[in-house]
Amino acid sequence: MEPLDFEKIKADLTLRHGPWITDRDVMSYAMYPAVFDEFAVHVNTFGDVSKLKTEMILQPLSMGEEYIYEVEEGRKFYIRPVAMGEVDASTGMQDVFFELNGEPKQIQVQNQSSAATTVTRSKADASKLNQVGAPMAGKVLEVRVSVGTPVSAGYPLCLLSAMKMETVVSAPMKGVVQSVEVTAGESVGAQDLLITINPPSSLTGP
Repeated sequence: MEPLDFEKIKADLTLRHGPWITDRDVMSYAMYPAVFDEFAVHVNTFGDVSKLKTEMILQPLSMGEEYIYEVEEGRKFYIRPVAMGEVDASTGMQDVFFELNGEPKQIQVQNQSSAATTVTRSKADASKLNQVGAPMAGKVLEVRVSVGTPVSAGYPLCLLSAMKMETVVSAPMKGVVQSVEVTAGESVGAQDLLITINPPSSLTGP
């Protein structure tokens, strides 16, 4: 393996995610870059959830029950879920009503079980060499081609992340990219159609 410049990695991570990056974060990124980037985005979106009790993360909060969130010693938030509104069929958003230290609050959240957030994908036909499917369920980290890109057998098409490992999906044949069915950040299932390739009559591949 090539040597790593930890100072440069820390500077890049700080630029991308913020000044909270530590040396420990740098080591995490060095071992699992995609996983750490996803974690950092979660932290910047939702804050530090490490102080939340496990049951507050792994299961829905019970209506009417009071939960205590201790930010630091001597500083606590008292949270009591009150009610949930109807799911907006077009957006999948839902109103959540709760009390924070006795004061009524309202926020909107994305209902993950809503049909509005469900994406049904076509499966690649294993009998057709030009249809490239996902080798496993995972998340699309990067798409390296677009419609019209000439490729040769083995050419890297996209990068997937699954079970803390990154997998390069390569072209099985020479041709021109006909369609790209996914974008970076999307989740896919095993054998979901990613890309189709057309074999032209004549092409000088990369």
